[in-house]
Amino acid sequence: MADYPVAHSLGRIDIVTLNHTPALSRDVNNDLAAVQSAWPEFEGMFDSLQGRKMMGLIYNEFYRMATIRLERDRDNTPALDETLIPGGKYLRLRLRGDAPAVYEKIAPAFEELFRRADHDAERPHIEHYRREGEVDCLVPIITNNQAS
Repeated sequence: MADYPVAHSLGRIDIVTLNHTPALSRDVNNDLAAVQSAWPEFEGMFDSLQGRKMMGLIYNEFYRMATIRLERDRDNTPALDETLIPGGKYLRLRLRGDAPAVYEKIAPAFEELFRRADHDAERPHIEHYRREGEVDCLVPIITNNQAS
C-alpha cells in the first residue's frame, strides 16, 4: 500500500484508526432508493441531530444507518437496534462540496478507495456524514497484524 496521506482529485486520502463504538441503528435494503427514503425517518427519531455522528455502514446484503450513542439517549431511547461500529484501520477519503452534489461523489470515492485498499471484507465500509457538504468515505483495510 502507498504512503499516506495522498492528494486525489476527489479529496485527501489518509489512513485512520477508529475505535469500536456502540451505536443505535436501523437496517434497510442495500439499494439507493431504499437508503435515500429511510434516512429522513431515521433522523426524525432523535430529539436533535446536534452532536450526532451519523453513519451508513455498508454490508453486502444490507445498509445500516447508525448514530453513535450519546449520553442523552439514556433518557430518550428511540426504538432502534443496538450495534457496534467496528474499529480498526480504514482508508479514508474526505469529500467536501455543496449538498446534495457532494453525495454524487460517494460512489466514485469508494471505487478509488477499493482500488487502493487491501480491503478487509469482515468489516463494513462506512459513510460518515460529518456535516452538511462533508462526507468521509471509509474502507476497512487489512494491516500487517491481521495478515499474520
